[in-house]
Formats: sequence, C-alpha cells, structure tokens
Amino acid sequence: MNAAVIVLLFCCGLITLALVAVYLLTFAFRYACVLCGLPKPSMWTAFGMLVLIWICKTVAEAIMKTMVEQGCQRFGLPPWEGWLIVFLLVLPIDLLISASMHAVFMGIRIGKGIEVWFVQWLMIGAILAAIAGVAAVYILAAA
Repeated sequence: MNAAVIVLLFCCGLITLALVAVYLLTFAFRYACVLCGLPKPSMWTAFGMLVLIWICKTVAEAIMKTMVEQGCQRFGLPPWEGWLIVFLLVLPIDLLISASMHAVFMGIRIGKGIEVWFVQWLMIGAILAAIAGVAAVYILAAA
C-alpha cells in the first residue's frame, strides 16, 4: 500500500474516532441532565455548552499549570511533583467551572450543576471501564 493511502486512512480513522468521542460526551451530558431531573437539552445546545466549558477549563488549567511549574522551579521541586499537583487540582477546577456554567446557562442551582457533573463523569468512567475491559479480554485472548 502507498504511504499516502495509509496516512489518509489513518486521518479518516482519527476524525471518525473524534466524532464518536464528541457524540459520547454529548450523549453523557444530555442523559446526565435527564437522570438529575432536568429537561433534556437539544444536541446542539449540549454540544455548545460542552465546547464553552472545554474552552474555559483549558484556559484555567493552562494558567494553573504555568503557575505550578513556576512555583516548582522557584522552590526547587522536581517536575514530577509539579505534574502531580496539577493532576490533583484539575478535578476541583473542572467541577467548579462545569457546575457553575451548567447552573448559569440552564438556570438551575449550583448544587444541581454539581450533581450533573458527577453523574456525567460516572457515565464517562463506565464507558472507559467498558472499553478497557474489552481491550483486556482481547489482549488476554490473543496471548
């Protein structure tokens, strides 16, 4: 097979995988809203909210990562400790931003936003666990 064809197929596969991932994240958010007793947002509304939340979280996490790296350099901590600090701070920042934006855009209380965030991440975790389980069975069966 020609190298260009392989690259083209790889890129098409990546785009397809990205679209499936976006659909699963949007589905998880919409279903989490339903499970929490909220009205089900439309697909485009849910997608727009997730994109907006992702942009805000990315900016906040980039600022936090830069501050932690600078602090680690200043106090002489090894880089792996800075990575650990960032890893532990990402979830509370994600919770705060996501729950706040859910509350503001959906006109609900912040507690309901936190509930939606937890249910959404439980569903995403279950999907990831299922994928890991299928991969583990495949690897064990191939051996």
